[in-house]
Amino acid sequence: MRIASPHCGLDPGTNSGGETYEREILRHLARQGHVIDILLARHKRHPEGVPNWVIHRLPIGRGLRWPVALALLPPLIRRLHAATGFDLLRAHSLRFIGPAALIARRRYRLDVPIVAHHHHLDPGWLNPVIEGRVMRGVDRVVVGSEFARRQAARELSVPLERFAVVPYGVDARFREGPRPEGLVARHGLHGKLVGLYLGGLKARKNLFFLLDCWREVALERPDAHLVIAGSGPLRSRLERHAAGLGLGGQTTFTGYVAEEEKVDYYNLADLLVFPSSLEGFGFAVAEAMSCGRSVVASDRGSLPELVVDGEGGLLGDPTDRDGFARSILLLLSDPGLRAKLGAANRARVERLFRWERCAAATARVYEEVRDEWRTRRAQAG
Repeated sequence: MRIASPHCGLDPGTNSGGETYEREILRHLARQGHVIDILLARHKRHPEGVPNWVIHRLPIGRGLRWPVALALLPPLIRRLHAATGFDLLRAHSLRFIGPAALIARRRYRLDVPIVAHHHHLDPGWLNPVIEGRVMRGVDRVVVGSEFARRQAARELSVPLERFAVVPYGVDARFREGPRPEGLVARHGLHGKLVGLYLGGLKARKNLFFLLDCWREVALERPDAHLVIAGSGPLRSRLERHAAGLGLGGQTTFTGYVAEEEKVDYYNLADLLVFPSSLEGFGFAVAEAMSCGRSVVASDRGSLPELVVDGEGGLLGDPTDRDGFARSILLLLSDPGLRAKLGAANRARVERLFRWERCAAATARVYEEVRDEWRTRRAQAG
């Protein structure tokens, strides 16, 4: 199958979950023999040497903003279809790509189905204006969890049958290994039990709550240390909050973590702590699970579809500070339990959340949509 994918980004070093998903799903679809035509701005980086990727540079030097995409992309999509005759058009971003894809098909009468990919919906007044209309206008919406399907259907009145649920994947390089001594020395963690949060420092990640919980943990376990790995707009406020709680010596903020360092950070940790209030999938959780780590996580969003409570970790209410702290303390105090839960997590990822599995299921959705489109067109003709 030949697939067109106008794109905002596929950076090899991204720390964005959505961009990670796009890079890996397109790479693995290509490995399975599908040709991917990628429309990408001139300055945007992408993995080099991927077989079956054809990069078409957009005539802009900066990233796409959605009003720009709306005007720029439709004629370029038409030109690409005339040159390649692609079988299916992807809209990886509901806001940036979705409207342009629908306009291109309608304006130029392109004989192709459109599949959108949806991650999750943060609150916003434009959601019903743009995202909802795109989801109702395309032929299928691929989501990574049942939660994402329910959320979009409930909040934007999209018919449930419009969705296909395909759990996302984790690369096999995320695997258990020895604690990296370089990181231990860098952050002064010799002799410490390490709780790790890895991800963006933004409001829905619920990190002020996590620091409040860690204060309770630190009172009972002075040998416990919280590593908050990642960057984001809340860093300075979070550092001040930690200092105000007296956690300056038991909390480390690492700043940005490069993609190639993530495995070492997971293996630095004794457990992952992840109190996010909203996730459409939860890459950090799945990657930590793949590295054989036990998890204390929120019971909101898609996370209960990743972590089986009591089998691979402990899930809790991300507003219940005492309950969350007790779960962390339980795992910190029991290395045998951590090992048991971590092994179950690794096996669960191997069984359900590898990219090869995700790409094969996504390709089946594409083929089904393509075949339905051709049948309808034949019947109409």
